[in-house]
Formats: sequence, structure tokens, C-alpha cells
Amino acid sequence: MNYAPRTSRLIGQLIDACIAVVPIIVAYTIAYLLNGGDSIATLGGIVSLSYLLLADGRAKGQSIGKRMLSMRVIDEKSGESCSYGRSFLRNILLLVLGPIDWIFIFGGKHQRLGDKLAGTVVVSTS
Repeated sequence: MNYAPRTSRLIGQLIDACIAVVPIIVAYTIAYLLNGGDSIATLGGIVSLSYLLLADGRAKGQSIGKRMLSMRVIDEKSGESCSYGRSFLRNILLLVLGPIDWIFIFGGKHQRLGDKLAGTVVVSTS
């Protein structure tokens, strides 16, 4: 199996984090312009959090960052694309544990702790 390089995974994560910030910026800008609009700001946070947690469940197991860098998340045993449930499992640990989750990426399969929990691996598509 052609596991995705660690550096590509990190860059993909940074791209996805930048994408996830956009709805927050837009929502808070609108809320500011409306002199309130707390529900709009909250909606921006929900959209951003949803993207971070579920993006790997998109078509072919690719978040936007992974697609840009020719990677995808697959089920370790079946080789099928990552589901939304597995995407949630693998990414909730990243949000909760942060850098601690990444320490585990130095194993042979380049799996974060979230990947191990969800039974997924990130592979190169090129």
C-alpha cells in the first residue's frame, strides 16, 4: 500500500484548517455588520466544525486538502473510501488531542491515533 507522506498529510491538514476558517470569518463579519447576529456567528462555527469532522467522508474519502494533494482516506481492511462515521472518529481525536494525535504518525503506516481508532489509512492516489 502506498501510504501518503507525512509532510503531505500535514500540508493537507493545514489547507483544510484554512478552508474551515472561512465560514467563521464570513459569519462573524455578517454578525458584526448586523450589530448582533449571534445565531449567524454560531452557524458559521457549526459549518466549520462540521467540515473539520466530516470532510474525509466526502466522495472518494477526500477532503479538499487531500484532493489537492492527491491523497485519500480509506478503510484499512476493505480499502473502501472513508465514511462520514469514520471521518468523525478519526478527526474528533485530532480536535480533542491536537498535536498529541500526530505523535503516532511516525509508525510504519503513517497513522494518527484517530486513524487507528477509526481503522483508516491515508494513501497517495498518484
